[in-house]
Amino acid sequence: MTEHTETRARRRARWMAEAQDGDAGAYRALLDDVGPDVVRFLRAHVPAWEDVEDVYQETLLALHRARHTYEPERPLEPWLFAIAGHVAARHMQRRRARMARETLVDVPPEQSIDHGGDARLDWTEALRRLSPAHREALELVKLQGFSTERAAARVGTSPGAFRVRAHRAYKALRQILGR
Repeated sequence: MTEHTETRARRRARWMAEAQDGDAGAYRALLDDVGPDVVRFLRAHVPAWEDVEDVYQETLLALHRARHTYEPERPLEPWLFAIAGHVAARHMQRRRARMARETLVDVPPEQSIDHGGDARLDWTEALRRLSPAHREALELVKLQGFSTERAAARVGTSPGAFRVRAHRAYKALRQILGR
């Protein structure tokens, strides 16, 4: 290590120790100082450039949550980059899992594959075919966002009876839509 690097490492360790004691200014100085190094590290470990900023933010959150585990007599960088490496690895695992479930297409379909037509018309027609009580139950809970209790009070019934009505409305709607 050069004299400059050793001084920088000691300064970072001191800032972290002060941050552990509640010094917000030292914490800010530490994050400003290590930020570019963390970004460089992540660019080398996260292949998708568009994900680096998100992983950087996750790393800072992980650093914040783990700051009490840092031992001031030890170098900060190995501890910090271990955290960044774990965050990057978790991100890559989530990305691989998501990519395994996604199907990329060159051109999105112009109409719904399931319906062969305008799905909005299917829903409108299906809602029209429900009984007024069932339609009202779905509208209150799903369209207007009422809680079960509030919707029950609005229609003058008990929450239990309203839940039964809403369940029957869902069942009738699925049957009308053929699902």
